[in-house]
Parts: sequence; structure tokens; C-alpha cells
Amino acid sequence: MCDHLNIVAKLSAIGRFLERNDLLIERLGDDIALDLMSPAERPIAGTLVCIDSADDVRAVAEAAPGAVITNESLKPEFNGLNMIVSPNVKLSHAIVRAAFFDYDLRASEWGPYHPSAIVHDSVMLPSNVMIGPGVVVGRDVQLGENCALLANAVIEHDAVIGADTVVHAGVFIGHGSQIGRRVILKPGCVIGAEGFGFVQDDDMKSHRIPQRGNVVIEDDVVVGANCTVDRATYLETRISAGCKLDALCHIGHNVFLDEDCIIVAQSGIAGSTRFGKRVIATGQTGTLDHKTVTDDVILVHRCGVTEDINEPGVYATTPPQPFRDYRRNIATFRKLYELRQRLQNLEKKIAKLGGQ
Repeated sequence: MCDHLNIVAKLSAIGRFLERNDLLIERLGDDIALDLMSPAERPIAGTLVCIDSADDVRAVAEAAPGAVITNESLKPEFNGLNMIVSPNVKLSHAIVRAAFFDYDLRASEWGPYHPSAIVHDSVMLPSNVMIGPGVVVGRDVQLGENCALLANAVIEHDAVIGADTVVHAGVFIGHGSQIGRRVILKPGCVIGAEGFGFVQDDDMKSHRIPQRGNVVIEDDVVVGANCTVDRATYLETRISAGCKLDALCHIGHNVFLDEDCIIVAQSGIAGSTRFGKRVIATGQTGTLDHKTVTDDVILVHRCGVTEDINEPGVYATTPPQPFRDYRRNIATFRKLYELRQRLQNLEKKIAKLGGQ
């Protein structure tokens, strides 16, 4: 499988783009035009291929691609090919793909503004905003330049959406929510629904606490499909710049995620929890409410945060343990039956000695 470029790009243009991002060591060969890209595992002749693994060298060389982006150690393997040498092939792949190979949302069969959309008269639409079928935009919503609101998105009153943000099909954005620039809200996610706030009386009947705060999502955040980000009880739920949420994550009311956190699928962050910068929560991580996790923590193996984590590092299991301790404990646990048998044998021997 390969991907067509949105436009035909010459290798020199790709090289200049990488150079602006400090990702170019040198460019070799002819300045050919490229409009296709294929993966190193299944390369196709004439395409652009990114390769940084020696395992794929033979397949790529035999396929005779139009050009490769590779690293200095693999450069000799591709003598005679058109080539860009980069210090970080994976990062080069990501930004070249985003710049030239991304899906063009604006190549829509519906055009820039679908007549079935309902937009309140108070809303000022920039000329380059895209509004898809069935979109609803409420009173006094503010839309930045070059936004795209895809089919059946609902934006409630007084929400703010920054420039170049994409709101995919079926997204709900609650009243007063603030969405930054270059944000991607993937299909089905819910931003700013009421947080889960109840108090029980003596008969264990639950009474709703109205959630009147809001949600703030800063610049360059990605929220995956079918995620939920609850509005705060008071003040705000905040997802800071650069955070990335995988699909099916839940962010409770009044949660604060600092910059560049990564929350992987099926994770749940309970209300008023605070994550520091660059926290990574791998799949099915969970937290209790009102917990704090400091900067540069990685939570693995379905970690359950039941207490504050104040030191950077890798943590696993419930309650969270440093990963080194966790591995040792798991190794012991696997031998638990054997250890039990040995203990019973020792007890029997001791009992015999006591009876002599």
C-alpha cells in the first residue's frame, strides 16, 4: 500500500523542508519529482521510502525506490539511489508525511459549506472555514481561521475554537469550552459534557452537583476517537499544549494535564488529578481522584495510581511500584507455589525435629 502526495514534490523541496527542521545531513542524487510513498517493509519501485532498520535494507534496495530517507549508518547500502540522509529518520518520516502525505480534509464531496448546517446568526464565519453536513454551531461561538467542522459536529454556545483546528464527524463541544489552535478532535469525542458529580444522602440516594466550570484545550492537542473530557465543577478542566490522547480515554472533571502528556487507549484519569509535564500513561492506566503525578513519569502494565507519585521514573501495577521492584516481585510471584511447597517441607522437618 502506498500514499499519493497531495502535490507532486521534488526531492529538493523535501530536503529544504527537513533542513528547516534541522533534520537534513545531505541530499544525494537527482532532483526527481515524487508523488507516492511506501513503507520500508513493502517498498514499491519509484516511491519515497523512509528506512532506518538494517532488516529492511535488502527489500528496499531490490525494489529500486525513487528515493530514500535514511541515516548515516545505512547510507552506503543505497549508493546510486536518490537519497536524503537524516539524523532522525523516524521524525523525518513523521513531519514529511504530515506536510506532504496527509489526508486532505478539504477535498470534500460536500464543498466548503453544506446547506444542511445550522449556524447561529451571531457567529462570524471566516471565509476559509469548512462546515460539513448537519453541523450545528450555537450562539456567539468563535471560530478561528481555517477551521474544519465535519459532518454532524455540534458546537454549543460561547465555545471558542482556534485557527487550523479540525473537529471530526460526530464531535460534541459543550458551551463555553475553549479549544486552541491546530487541535485535532477525532470522531465521536465529547468535550465539555457535565462531569460526574453527585453526593449521597443517608438513604444512599444520589443528588446531582451541577458542573458549571469549563474545559480548556490548549494548542497542538490531539484527542482520539470516542474520548470524553468532562467540564469542571468549578473553574476548569485543562489539557495543556502538545498533549496526545489515544482513543477511548476519559478525563474527569477538574483534571489538569501539563504539557506533552500522552494518554493511551482505555485510560481513565479521575477528577482533580494533576499530571506533570511529559507523563506517559500506557493502555488501561487508571487513577483515583485528587492524585498528583510529577513530571517525566511513565505508567505501565495497567498501573493504578492510588497515591501521589513524586519522583520521575517508570511505575507499574496497583499500588504503583518502581518498575525494577515490580519486575522482581513478578519473578517471585511466578515461583510462589514452589516457595510454598518448600516452606511446607521445612515446617514438616521442623515438626519432626521438635518431636524427637
